[in-house]
Amino acid sequence: MHLAQSKTNTREKFFVAGITIIAALSSLLLIAVVFFMLQESLPIWLDTGGFKFLTGANWRPVAVPPKLGIAPMLVSTMWVALGALLIAAPLGFGCAIFMAEFAPAWLAAVIRPVLNMLTGIPSVVYGFLGAAVLVKFFEVTFDLASGESLFAASLVLAVMVLPFIVANSEAALRAVPAEYRYAGLSLGVSKPYFALHILVPMARKGMLGALVLAFGRAMGETMAVLMLAGNTLLVPTSWFSKGEPLPALIALELGSATPGTLHYQALFAAGLVLVVLVIAVNVIINIILRRTRSGVNSI
Repeated sequence: MHLAQSKTNTREKFFVAGITIIAALSSLLLIAVVFFMLQESLPIWLDTGGFKFLTGANWRPVAVPPKLGIAPMLVSTMWVALGALLIAAPLGFGCAIFMAEFAPAWLAAVIRPVLNMLTGIPSVVYGFLGAAVLVKFFEVTFDLASGESLFAASLVLAVMVLPFIVANSEAALRAVPAEYRYAGLSLGVSKPYFALHILVPMARKGMLGALVLAFGRAMGETMAVLMLAGNTLLVPTSWFSKGEPLPALIALELGSATPGTLHYQALFAAGLVLVVLVIAVNVIINIILRRTRSGVNSI
């Protein structure tokens, strides 16, 4: 018996060590990417200045002197990503709650593979369908010269991030211990009340994690926004304006930028801003969750 227990402990130690090594390597990889992008874009931060680069409204990297401001692209990125979450989050959370608590087993078994298939469709296909269907629809319905807009890009991104929200939120809901279900139902509360007031608060960490994952996916998407956002270097004034998010800017211009030039370095600086934004959102969400948890524990 002692021998079996010893083998089990050894396996657990190897497993923990393996997980720790993988986590450390992942962290080092992220640090290396950030360091490389910072190194490539360092002249922009030193010469142009971070504040001027982030708030400047003119993007003319090959002009003399060059004007490097990414405020229009930064605003477009936030419009598209937050707009996609605004559409996808209620649908995703509602679908996750339905599949975890209310859907018959046969229906959930049908929906899950469909959602998994959506994650495997290339983004260029989403962009092509959006350009062929959504853009045409807006042009004909609203009598527009062009149906491209940040709203059209957000609609397509919402479809793209929806499977991530549903899958991760459902996993978080199903991970809630069964004791809470038995306790809630034994008190005679209705199933909708139990799901919204007991189950969702218990799974909020995983559900917010799903939202952060979807936000990062929406911010980093390239092909769909490239084909649908309109690609205009103007500060968008509404969700229905045209714009050019940062991933579209980098994809459009990196191939024509000569390595070592200010144009090339500015594109790396734009990519670094995109990475830092995603990291900042993750950090903020984790801080909120820790404060919420500590507040609950103190009560």
